[in-house]
Amino acid sequence: MKHFLITVIVTVLIVATNAMAKSHVTISAGAGAMSGALNVAVAKGFLQEEGINGEVVSYKKGKIAFDKYLAGEDDFATCNIVAIVLTDFDISKHRLISTLSYTDSGTILLAKKSAGVEKVADLKGKKIGIVKATSAHYYLCKYLVLNGISCDGVELVYLTKKQLPNAIASGQVDAICQHGIPIEKAKKNLGDDWVAFSDDSIYRISIQLLGPKQMVDEHPEIITGLLKGALRADSFIKTNTEEAVKILAKDKGYPLELMNEIIRKEADFDVSLKQSLLIQLETVEKWAIDSGLVNRTIPRNYLEFIEYKPLESIAPEKVTLIR
Repeated sequence: MKHFLITVIVTVLIVATNAMAKSHVTISAGAGAMSGALNVAVAKGFLQEEGINGEVVSYKKGKIAFDKYLAGEDDFATCNIVAIVLTDFDISKHRLISTLSYTDSGTILLAKKSAGVEKVADLKGKKIGIVKATSAHYYLCKYLVLNGISCDGVELVYLTKKQLPNAIASGQVDAICQHGIPIEKAKKNLGDDWVAFSDDSIYRISIQLLGPKQMVDEHPEIITGLLKGALRADSFIKTNTEEAVKILAKDKGYPLELMNEIIRKEADFDVSLKQSLLIQLETVEKWAIDSGLVNRTIPRNYLEFIEYKPLESIAPEKVTLIR
């Protein structure tokens, strides 16, 4: 009997240990604020209360974060639509679980007035600094076309985010297209010598939560736990904004004033799966193929890539995707 009890106890401990191990997950994220619901969910213990020992691992760039996930170094990823489309990976082995946040007002085309730019038409023939194959790259091409200038009508200069502010200040480029800290630094460098152009109707920047299909299929409790924690964080950010700003400014290394601006005026934290998500994926996919930014010529089927059941099971009103 004694040996039997010991065996039972050891078995229970092994099962409990394995369960805990399965519930410890890492989530890769870029330096931006828009994956911040997960940071808040960790900081406030929401994930822990949902049975998830979660950790958000932040990287300097969203692309690096996505690559880390694809290499198996992190369990889940947060990334934007352009990164999904332009990255060559087998989407049948991964699933898009939800949108975490979005903004319609983040991207700005900032030009140097002393370079002869006062209005949009003046951009024709100018050098524009851009980070290649990013949301800002997509936005710039669409913005120019909508204003009667083809992408071939300007000279694109491919730079890193870090290089953009100095590039426009030094005259290496006449304009830059980006969002967040690079734009703020560029404005500071230029003093009053800048003019900004934007169009909120062009492109909705959104951040998605992705995970391995195997994880989605075999451990639905982890997926729903992450989503429940993120949903609670959404509510917390809206009702306790000042504290949320402090959490995210610290986690992301942002100035408090800038993070406050982003949270209150730009980002909308909304765990959801909307029809517009599928439309954007398909629209960016066409742009990427037409522009030769990907090797494939046959579009991916993104409807099969989106896993709607976990979110629908806990918050059906958040899923408006037509399927």
